[in-house]
This record gives sequence, C-alpha cells and structure tokens, in this order.
Amino acid sequence: MAKKENIKFYLRIVLPSVLAIVLFVISIFTFILPSFEKSILRGKNEMINQLTNTAWSVLDEYQHKVSDSLMSIEEAQKESASVIELMRYGRQHKDYFWIIDTIPSMIMHPYRPDLNGKNLSEYKDPEGTFLFREAVTKVKEEGEGYIRYIWQWKDDSTRMVPKLSYVKSYPDWGWVIGTGIYLDDVAGEIKILRNKLLRLSLIIMLIIMVALFYIVRQSLVIERQRKNAEENLMLSRHKYKSLVEASTEGTLMMIGGKIIFANLRLADVLGYAVEEIMNLKFDDLFGVEWSEVLKEFTDPNKSVTIETTIKNGSASQNEVILSVSRVEYDSEEGYIVIARDVTRQKRIEKGTEDMNRELQMSLLLMNQLVKPFIRDIVTCSSTTTVTEAAELMTRKGHETIYVKVNDSIVGSVTDSDLRARVLAKNLQASKSVSEIMTAPVVAIQEDALLFEALLLFKSEQVTHMLVKNHSGESVGALNYKEVLDIQYNSVDFTIKEIKASEDVSTLVQINSRIPAFVNALLESGEKTDNITRVITSISDALSFRLIQLTLEKLGPAPCKFAFISLGSEGRKEQTLSTDQDNAIVFEDLPSGEIEMARGYFRKFAVEVNTNLDKIGYRFCPGDIMAKNPKWTQPLDGWKGYFTNWITNSDPQSILDSSIFFDLRCLYGNVSLVDALKEHIYEKVSGQAVFFQHMALPITKFRSRISMFGSIVSDHESGEAKEIDIKKIQLPIIGFARLYAIKNKIEESNTLQRLKKLHLLNILNEELYKEISVSYSVLMQLRLRSQATAIMNNQSPGNMIDINRLTTIEVATLKKVLSILSDLQVQLNFDFKGSS
Repeated sequence: MAKKENIKFYLRIVLPSVLAIVLFVISIFTFILPSFEKSILRGKNEMINQLTNTAWSVLDEYQHKVSDSLMSIEEAQKESASVIELMRYGRQHKDYFWIIDTIPSMIMHPYRPDLNGKNLSEYKDPEGTFLFREAVTKVKEEGEGYIRYIWQWKDDSTRMVPKLSYVKSYPDWGWVIGTGIYLDDVAGEIKILRNKLLRLSLIIMLIIMVALFYIVRQSLVIERQRKNAEENLMLSRHKYKSLVEASTEGTLMMIGGKIIFANLRLADVLGYAVEEIMNLKFDDLFGVEWSEVLKEFTDPNKSVTIETTIKNGSASQNEVILSVSRVEYDSEEGYIVIARDVTRQKRIEKGTEDMNRELQMSLLLMNQLVKPFIRDIVTCSSTTTVTEAAELMTRKGHETIYVKVNDSIVGSVTDSDLRARVLAKNLQASKSVSEIMTAPVVAIQEDALLFEALLLFKSEQVTHMLVKNHSGESVGALNYKEVLDIQYNSVDFTIKEIKASEDVSTLVQINSRIPAFVNALLESGEKTDNITRVITSISDALSFRLIQLTLEKLGPAPCKFAFISLGSEGRKEQTLSTDQDNAIVFEDLPSGEIEMARGYFRKFAVEVNTNLDKIGYRFCPGDIMAKNPKWTQPLDGWKGYFTNWITNSDPQSILDSSIFFDLRCLYGNVSLVDALKEHIYEKVSGQAVFFQHMALPITKFRSRISMFGSIVSDHESGEAKEIDIKKIQLPIIGFARLYAIKNKIEESNTLQRLKKLHLLNILNEELYKEISVSYSVLMQLRLRSQATAIMNNQSPGNMIDINRLTTIEVATLKKVLSILSDLQVQLNFDFKGSS
C-alpha cells in the first residue's frame, strides 16, 4: 500500500513539475536562442539601413538647396561631405559613414583620408574582394544593398576584421554612401546575451528543483511519522494513550463505540477541547456515520481509509481523511482513528498544478505573433518644438512620439526623455525635438514573436519600438510594459486586474486579450471544458466588476436582488462570439415599494447592459436582457413565468424560454435563485406534457448526413460549404437540460449535467462517453474557428467551412452527427408522445 501511495504521489506532484522543467529547457535551446540570434542580426541590418538613409537624407537636403539656387552643386557636395564626415554613432561614437562615386573613387572616408580622391577600382581587402567595385555594382543593379568584406577596426589600421555594410546610391550626384557593422561585435553581443539567458534559466530551474525536493522530502517525512505512529498505537492501552497524545496527526481511540482517548492535534483540527471530544460520539464529529465505517472492515487485518468532512466545530468546512485500524485490548475490540486534515495538502497540490499551468500558459502566450498587440503611433517633423510635441502626445494619449524626416522615422521622444532631457536640464521648450530625440529607432518585424520582442526590449534597453512590415513600412509600435504584462498573464492575474479596474475602458482592454488566451490553450491541447470555464471565469469577473461600479455610481440597491446569467453564460459555456442573456430577480416587496425598486433596477440594468456591450458582449437580438423590464421582476413574478411555461406553454414557447432553465446567480443574493430553482423542481413534478414539448425540437432535429454519406451544409457560397456548429450543439444541450430538470440536477453546465446523469445510471457508460466527447469536439471546432477569425481581424461566428476541415476532422464530425440519432432514440423511448 505504501509503495502504491508513493507512486501515486510522484505521478501527481513530481512528474508534472519535472515535465514543466524539461519543457522549459527544450524551449530555451530549440526556439528561444536560435530565434534570438536571428533577431539580433536582423535588427543590426535594419539599424545600418536606417542610419544610411539618415545620412542619405543629408545629401538630399543639400541637393534641395542647389535646386532652390541657394548654393552651387560644388558647394553643396563639399559641405554635405563635411557634415557626414563628422557624423558618428555606436557606443564608442567611432562608427562612421563613407562616400565614393561610381568610378569608384573615394569622396570621403573619416579614418582613411589617404584614400580620399583616389581611384579604388583595384583596391582589394586581405581576402581579395574588390569591395568598392562590389558596392558600385550593387547600387547599379539594385539601388541599395548589403556587402561583406574585410576592413580595419574603426580607427585602428592594424586590426582587420569582417564587416557588413549597407550601401545606397545618390544618383543625382553619382555618389554611393555607406556604413557598416563589425560582425565580431555582433557575435560578441549574441554570446553575452546568450550566457545571461542561460544563467537565468539555470537559476530558475535550480529554484524549482530545490522547492520540489523540499516538498517531496517533507511529505515523505510526515508520511513516515504517521505510519510509525499507527504501528506503535497497537502495543497496549497505556502505550496507545501515550502515542495518541504524542501523534503529529489528529488521533483518537475508540473502545465499544466510545471515544476514550484524543490528542491535542485532533482537538485543533475539530475545533473542540479534548474533554469535549470525550463526551461526544463519532457521528457528532464527522460527516460519515460510525456504522458505515464498520461496514468497510472486510479484512480485520487491514486499515480502512475514508474521505469525509468535519461535522461540527470551528473548522466545519475542512476535509479530512480518516485512517481507521482495528486493535485488540483485553479481549475488547478497539479502533484507532487518525484524522488527517487534507485541506491544506489539497491547496498545495492545486498550487503546484496551477504553477505548472501558468508556466505552460506563459510559454505558449510568448510564442504568439506581435501583430495583434501593435498600437498606433503619433508622429511629428524634426522641426516640431518640444512644447508642440508634448501637447500632441497629451492630446493623443501616447507616451511616445516618433520624429519623421522625409517620411522616414529617424528618432523618438518619450515621456521619460521629456523629464530627463528637458525638465531635468532646464532646456527651453522651444527647442526642436531633433535635439532631444533618441536615434536610431529600434524596430522589429510584424511577424516576430512576443518573446523576441521582449528580448529585444531588454537588449536595447528601450520602452517602445517600431513594428515594420516586409516592405519596411512602419505599421505601429509595441509598448514594453504591455508585452511584459502578457508574459506574466494568466487567468488569476487577469481577474485581479479586473477587480482593480476603475473604468469601462480598462475592462475593454482586458477583454481584448481573451482571444490570445484561448488560442494558446487550444494550441496546448487543453480540454474544451477547461477553456470555456476560463472564458466564463473572465466574463463573470467582468460582469461582477461592472455591477460593482454601477452600484457605486447609482448607490445601493433598495432591496435584495440577484443578477442572473442565462443561456451559454449560465451554463459556463461561453465562446468568443457571445451576446448577452441576463435578468434580475429581486425580493418580493409591498405594493408601495415595488415601483420604486423597478425604477432603480431599470436604470441599473440599462447601465450594466450598455457597458457589457461596450466591453464586447453584444446586445441580445431577442432582447433577453435585464434592461428589458419584462426580465426584471420580483421573485413571485418569476415564479409565475416558470409556472406558466411548465404548465400551459406550447412547444414553441418552451423552445423560446429554454435558456431561462439554465439560470445561474452571477451577483447578489443566491437564496433568491435557489428559491426559484426549488419552485421549478416542484412544478415540473408529474408534468409529462412539459417534458414532451421540451423533447420535441431534439427528436425533430433532421439528420445532417446525406444519403450519399456527405455532410449537409447550412450555407454554400462559391466553393465554401458552411455548417453552423452551434445548431449541432443545441440537441446535446437540450438533451442534458431536459434530463437535468427531470432529475433535479442543479448543475447548469452541459458536461457536468451529463456526468451526473451517468452517475445516476440514467446514461450508460458508452452513451455518456460518446455524447461528452461529441460535445467537446464540436466546442473545440467552434472555439478554434472563432479564435482564428479574431487573430485575423475578422468577426467570429459559428459557421465553419467544411472544405477547410482536415479529413480526420470531417470523419469525426460525421461520427458526432450520427450519435445525435442515439439521443433521439432514448428521448422517444423515455418520453412517449414526443414524436
């Protein structure tokens, strides 16, 4: 037994943690490091491209002066070459620009003035590359591009190293301007950052392993102590008493059905004094009767383990595991009962599982493209004053403004730049932004991944970066804080954000992140039941917070009330394409007070429903919302509705009102909803016609498989054959709802209803598994389609193109559709007259 328990312990706690560590290590070496190196080199290439364009714009500026007859071309060429000769960049301010013509002859080189004016047609690097000839050839063929060669290290003519330069033609003067990076520098940066990342990964893994080792070791020590205590308790009554009192677990001894010993640890667990325990019976302490415990002793030589709850005392909600052993003392039959409080243990186990899930979620989220997280940018010209730029940033609500020269972004100014470079240095606000801007601007491609962006933020030590498309055009920007928030994102973190939100705009922003959650969970292979629960948890938190903000705005409600969710939200089965289905039930009031309450709740409901629509939960097309006065009623009013639906309605009315039978309390007084459910169960008893009407839409559901074995579509457009997945789910939802109401099952979730029906032997094992898997498959197809649509900036829906499904998915969908006929057979059997 001990060996099996140890194996179970390792499988439950140790194995998931080890797998998470392995996944983390594999991700580092397989994805992050290679992608990071490519990103660094790509960034360097983009940098020298931008720098060359910046210097090129100087030539263009002087050409405009020539065109405006402000100077001669010779003067313009001489002055522009002088300006570019003094331009430097890089950490040591030793990186430079050079200019040649198309002969090629050197126009200007700041570190090799000996080459100025010379013909370089035959000039070769140490490896024999005619680098200047290559530069001219490159710009003649393409106008601009990259060349590789060997060149001296900046101003050190004794050191020759590989170099990558970007060259660009200025055709008006027949010049070629270029600048480059030393590849040894790039390799050095990559090596330093790689070592830092590896060290950080090793530290994280070491911390996790130490924590895991401590948890395992402590658990094994406690388990050994418990086993030793159980063995020693069998020596004698005196020894039993001593060991009971000394046991580290809550322990008591019973003889003849009476408690004779109990230790202080048990007293702490139960919430009683030791003397009080002695005067109580076993049945007074625990949620299981002693007679039921005795029935478990099929083998006198083996202990019995039972999971139950504490019945009385201050710790009444705690769960315990009772280990009961039979002992002999003076020809009497005695029992040693060890009560182990597992509430804390379960919390630890759940915390471990949550930690593994959060680690996996973080890794998955960081592998999403940056495209969905791009924000618009604000730009100004290089001549814009600091005051004008600050006013524009304030008006647009942006922390960064980007500086343009000839439609090219050459620099940026942030809030911190204004504080550090203007206010701190008492610089005049009339100065141009070009004097305080940060240049060059760090940029990343729109198809880069979030973790690449995060690494680039850290390596470049910037808080904002441009995002460019494949054409080199700026399409927006990323904010470091927002990317960092995504790294730490989780359901718990999101819900905490929601609870701390103070306005609707913040809730809108939080809700926009749900598709990324769902996409990551789908890619991880998470169960659809868990995914819909995540969506519903966030939706509930958003609604809960909106209700709180509305109560703060309008003042307290005049009476007890409950804001109830209906339909998919009531069933905890929300997807990414959801409208509102909700209502309000308030306590019964005297006739003089009821109209005042209706007036308050009318304003309250309009405010809540309107803000839910702003967040992204559309108004219900059928107007089944609390802002409709029909669906904001006192308890007696709602009882009247349900009584009428159950006893007098026709099949169409039952169909229209079916979502009301999925009600769930989202906020407020739960007892009102419980009272309404009790009324429903009371009224449906013996109402065979009601159940026949409820079964009718399911039994009448037409087969979606044609006589030729293909799936019948709902809509065809061109080559697309679309089917509404939601419509296929409805028979399963209705089936579970019908049987749940008939058997007074309180769960509103479809899968939970099916599970309860199986446990009650209403559904056999085979049918239960087939229906549950079918529903999960349909929900997965629906969620994946909606997540893909949102990530592609399209409106999510419930229609799926059959032609876009894989062969396996089509075969699975056909199997699901065939199972629906099994539901119809059982309904026809159980509810005669439904067909």
